[in-house]
Amino acid sequence: MANLPLGPYCTGTSLQACTDLTERVWRTYNDLVGPYRHAGDQSREFLIIRMLYIAEITSTAVRLNASWALTHAAMSLLRDRYEQTIRFSWLVRNPDQSQFAKYERSMFAKMNSIVRNMDPATRDRRVAEAGPLPAWATEPLTKEEKATLDEWGSLDLRSMAKKRDALPPVADTLLAKENLASSYEAIYSQFSSVAHYDRFSIELLGLHDGPNGKPVLGTMPYWPTVLLVKNALFDLIQCSEAAQLCYKTDAAQIFQTLLVEWVGISNEIVPR
Repeated sequence: MANLPLGPYCTGTSLQACTDLTERVWRTYNDLVGPYRHAGDQSREFLIIRMLYIAEITSTAVRLNASWALTHAAMSLLRDRYEQTIRFSWLVRNPDQSQFAKYERSMFAKMNSIVRNMDPATRDRRVAEAGPLPAWATEPLTKEEKATLDEWGSLDLRSMAKKRDALPPVADTLLAKENLASSYEAIYSQFSSVAHYDRFSIELLGLHDGPNGKPVLGTMPYWPTVLLVKNALFDLIQCSEAAQLCYKTDAAQIFQTLLVEWVGISNEIVPR
């Protein structure tokens, strides 16, 4: 996904360096893990492939939207990118493999809820297009069945981030020790307002001087910069952990070197 048609808000040495770094993070990850390979459509390998694919396209969308100052859309997507990173990291770092089983079971609970609450006419069209639904997707769940299938959702995201941060680091590097819970309010809480279209999200918009001297409606000018920097950090964390823990590559120091670059760039763009 290189050579993105980035917009004018990615011009400038530091911002361009940040987007270039993000592309190199993904290129490094893909080079380390090699061509897609998996044991079958229901395998753990194929699950990881799909999780990282969604992460990469979400990161791409953050960069595209931020670079064109489509800032509210980029905020909402960065919230998604943050949640993806937490949930993935919690799964792959966790020595308790039952967490993966909970994650898998949650799919059945979600599909059952969607199908059973779907408008009947819509459901009939879906059946006509895709074939009969399995019985487990249409039958009511007992209280016990629902509790079992919903175990994954019993841990809220903030608690998951804190528990993830408390796990031993996967390597003796600063990147492996980066915490995620500290970004919960700034990223997840704040940008959930954008996703929910609540009153606070509207307040993020105001009139600012445009390049031609006329007022334009938008967010504060610093926002695209902040979003790009945080997006790059989440990519570093997830790509490093996926390469090291899922594909057993010697990735820790490679991504630590990229983190050092990220620190230098982010200090120029958003001084700590």
